[in-house]
Amino acid sequence: MSDTPRLSAVQGFALALAATAPWYSIMVTAPLIAALVGSGTALVYLLAAVPAIGVARGMNANDRRDPDKGTVYTWVRRRFPRTGWFAGFCLAATGIIATSGMAYVAADLLAPAAPAWARVGLAALLTAVATAIDVGSIRAMAVLQYLAAVTGAAATLTCLMMVMDGSVSLRPTIGSPLDWFHGVLLAVFAYWGFDAIYALTEQAETGAPQRVAVSTMIALMVFFTVGGTACSAADASPVVSNPVVRIAVVTSAVMSLGSTLVPTARGVEAMAEAGEVPSWAAILSEARWSTLAVATVSVFWSGLLLVSEGLFNDTIEALSVLVGVYFTVSSLIAALHAASVRERAEQWASVVLMGVITLSVTAQMFTVGYGDTSLAGVGGAGLIVAGLCLVGAIAALVCTGRGARADDTRGSAPDEEGCRARRRAGRHD
Repeated sequence: MSDTPRLSAVQGFALALAATAPWYSIMVTAPLIAALVGSGTALVYLLAAVPAIGVARGMNANDRRDPDKGTVYTWVRRRFPRTGWFAGFCLAATGIIATSGMAYVAADLLAPAAPAWARVGLAALLTAVATAIDVGSIRAMAVLQYLAAVTGAAATLTCLMMVMDGSVSLRPTIGSPLDWFHGVLLAVFAYWGFDAIYALTEQAETGAPQRVAVSTMIALMVFFTVGGTACSAADASPVVSNPVVRIAVVTSAVMSLGSTLVPTARGVEAMAEAGEVPSWAAILSEARWSTLAVATVSVFWSGLLLVSEGLFNDTIEALSVLVGVYFTVSSLIAALHAASVRERAEQWASVVLMGVITLSVTAQMFTVGYGDTSLAGVGGAGLIVAGLCLVGAIAALVCTGRGARADDTRGSAPDEEGCRARRRAGRHD
């Protein structure tokens, strides 16, 4: 039995909140939402919280029933092996590309005047530092994430004061129902990242992931509604240029790196432990190697910027669909295992809602006007989504069932005693 101290709910909260990069997300999404609905931006963020909360409740139920670092990969795989592998692929691809994107954003914020190659190099350095801390001690990373939480709270308070004392004038509420729907599509994926805590369930105190999910959702709703309101001002320059806000944005981007690496590496580790990766990748069943592998691929992905910045940006856009896929199937598993009629109805509603959102975003990505690239009259982001899904589907067919563990668990309920044992004996610091 391990004597290593477990992650507390407070430490888990810092990690999960940082993984969402809240203030960077606000700076990216709020101006786009404000252009559609004006000062209705805050309400859009609250509406977007509804499907996110539904997904979180489903993940809470899945984690209580089957605590495993593989999260959605493991939860889905026990019932639908190939779909589970595909969900794990979506989780891994999302984490790798998002880490690459956030590293470059952080480098761009820290050195905006530097040439592209220098920013890519700085992004690689930031990723290497985050990887070293993650491999050395998750608890140390959690402590560092307090900085992001504190600066984010300070920026939120600053924006609240600016709105209340009239330093900024809000736009009128505008927009058609379709504009509001598009606004919700933009806002819902700003909540992505809270699920990082479930990948650490075997290292956390009992019940911590569920408490963390609730507290993270509440914090995000406060950050997004206040920050979104301030950024929907007729002239948002006092908000954007405020030093407290700028520090929060930079800190948000930098600190998200370590937190985003965690669920990605743990998911890959779980796939390797199950024997559902090529034999040459079996070493990824060790946490340090899975973390190093994810970080390395992420750094190489950043090199795409030196080929085509537009193509790189569209790969970031494509992440919304991959997130939507694994959010949807996670809710599906929660619905199938629901203990009550109410819970079952709630989770089926989450499946339908996330399915509609994901399909709507996917359809938009295939239009020429979406994103930075296109080919033969088709949006580049949509083609990237199709390509990634094709790769994931083929790999799922090839890799599923490689290991004996996969054969033993197909279609079966999780071993409850094994789940409790994993809770008691986390293997990573």
